[in-house]
Amino acid sequence: MANNKQENQDFLTAGLIKFGSFCKRRKQAVLTALGVLVVAAVLGAAYQNHNKRVEEASWADYYTAQVALLTAGQEQAFYLLDNLNQKYPGSNAAQYAQLLKADLLYSQENYAQAADIYKELHANAKNKEVAVVADLSLGAAYQAMKKYQDSIDVMNHFIAENPTSYALPQAYLTLALSQELAGQKDQAKETYKLVLENYTKSYFGTFAKDKLNDLKK
Repeated sequence: MANNKQENQDFLTAGLIKFGSFCKRRKQAVLTALGVLVVAAVLGAAYQNHNKRVEEASWADYYTAQVALLTAGQEQAFYLLDNLNQKYPGSNAAQYAQLLKADLLYSQENYAQAADIYKELHANAKNKEVAVVADLSLGAAYQAMKKYQDSIDVMNHFIAENPTSYALPQAYLTLALSQELAGQKDQAKETYKLVLENYTKSYFGTFAKDKLNDLKK
């Protein structure tokens, strides 16, 4: 055992000596490598700090746009929301800014304009919550525009891609309504039944039950 211990120590000592010798022979290369690591660490920290400042600034602009909506009116608010999107494209604040703009347009029955924004968010939003709301809202906007098949397609795609989403009840209900309005009564009945069976005690289940009773008449 003592011999093995001594051999291990000799091996480690020899390794350290070799490493030291390597460092001496490659001093400039080693220093360069260490310098690269230091620079990478500094750049990484700077990048994180930059992202934090950008995030804070983008949310500050979002708040300013909300205040403008209440005080200066929609035109100024829309200008600020669009400007935010241009300054900080892809940021969470920019995505929520466009969602807010679309929702305001939808509430004023400007469905086509709202749908254009929802469609853009549907395609590009990286924020999952924004993407979910945009998908559901796009289906509703198409429905309001009487583009029922487009609404059906969007909802079917959402359901297929998000089988465990909390928003499934709303998606199924929008799907059923669009199917009904498109004259697809059998498909609508099946979707209403699914909603009733899976969300019986919720608002969605109650609505589906009433719709099924109406479709029997």
